[in-house]
Amino acid sequence: MRVNGVDLSEIAELFGTPTYVIDLDRVRENYLRLDKAIKCPHVIAYAYKANHEPELVKLLAKLGSGATVPSAFGVILARISGVPPEKTVLVGPSPSRGDLIEAMDFGAIISIESHSQANALRSIGRANVMVRVNPGVGAGAYPGLVTGGKRSKFGLPPEEALSLFNSLKKDMRALGFHTHIGSQIFSTDPFRAALDVIKGLAERVGGVEIVDLGGGLGVPYSNESPFPLEEYAELVCERVREMGAKLFLETGRYIVADAGYLLSRVNYVKEVGGEKWLLIDAGMNDLIRPALYGARHEIICEGEGRERVLVAGPVCESSDFFGEYELPKLKEGDLIAFKNAGAYGFSMASRYNLRPLPAVVGIEGGRFRLLRPREDFCRAVFG
Repeated sequence: MRVNGVDLSEIAELFGTPTYVIDLDRVRENYLRLDKAIKCPHVIAYAYKANHEPELVKLLAKLGSGATVPSAFGVILARISGVPPEKTVLVGPSPSRGDLIEAMDFGAIISIESHSQANALRSIGRANVMVRVNPGVGAGAYPGLVTGGKRSKFGLPPEEALSLFNSLKKDMRALGFHTHIGSQIFSTDPFRAALDVIKGLAERVGGVEIVDLGGGLGVPYSNESPFPLEEYAELVCERVREMGAKLFLETGRYIVADAGYLLSRVNYVKEVGGEKWLLIDAGMNDLIRPALYGARHEIICEGEGRERVLVAGPVCESSDFFGEYELPKLKEGDLIAFKNAGAYGFSMASRYNLRPLPAVVGIEGGRFRLLRPREDFCRAVFG
């Protein structure tokens, strides 16, 4: 198994498993494709929650990326990675006072999601702000990925967002409106509906400097069609030009998902009730998306023949299950790799079941290097 000219088995031998691998050349390619497609004034404020590996975010900053960050630590990482404050956006429904202070001190843009949050910010000082709108539109591949529509904790309904924006103009630098309707969206229709709401609000406040459309661009994990990037780019630029604003995007998954792999080895093979199980050394603590959403990641491996197997990890939870696969006949010690593991893989990993965070290896220019060592006992247990 090779990625960008590198033998994945060599990485596994040197650094063990489970190990994440990031193809930095693919990250660069994905970012530049998106940047080139958006033919209007814009900032791609890469979503650090997708993958915050420092070498990765530094690479994106050098390419001109901004940063969408969820916390004070994200603000600090953006700053030391070379992202300017005017391209840094703090987002989230419940930032702490410390998060707000760090963002304000840096000069970042803060997305305000409630009157209560606005009052907290007023008690600190004057800031660059946007108001997050829930446009009544939600979309996503799984219910847990939908961040708009009814019963969503994110943002404010349009009329409340309008009222908050007008009040913020008195004591803040109110720059515009922000929305993020969900993730893994493969149609432009939800974006069109959200933009129509934002455009109406922008007109009622006399114009805005920024429209932040969030992220959500779908990435094929199995048999989905590719995201219609050109159609999307034409749509959003047309709407944003009509508003006379600069477009911000908080794209994450689209940039890094297919650049990542999770390497794992088969620990044991067993049959139970006529079904064959591959028990591997990577678990839900390393890659939680299958357990959390029922998400599926394609497995690549080498071997002869084909057979149906159930793949599960070492964690003492029935939900530590990756799914049913048709794979070559594998045995103990064989190497497998989960594809499309570059987004919401390591960034959501945990030490559950007293398991250390995995190593991270980067590939660039046909060579590989260790970006993050596997945790040892003292670091994992005592911090």
